[in-house]
Amino acid sequence: MIIQLKFTHGGEPQGREYAYYAPDDTKRGDRVIIAGNKKGIVTAINQPEELIEAFRDKVKTIEGIVKEEEK
Repeated sequence: MIIQLKFTHGGEPQGREYAYYAPDDTKRGDRVIIAGNKKGIVTAINQPEELIEAFRDKVKTIEGIVKEEEK
């Protein structure tokens, strides 16, 4: 599934939205791990393929969902 997310700074989403691949059980509002220690908040799910058509080969996959105790 294609999602959109915003990176978090100080625990709050900031900046523009970025497209990523994510597991089908990802929900809007989930806090996700992007790369290493970077985290973001899912702002939209089930996005159309057309969203990434021009840069499909560069889209990355999230590494995981932040567990409740890590939030």
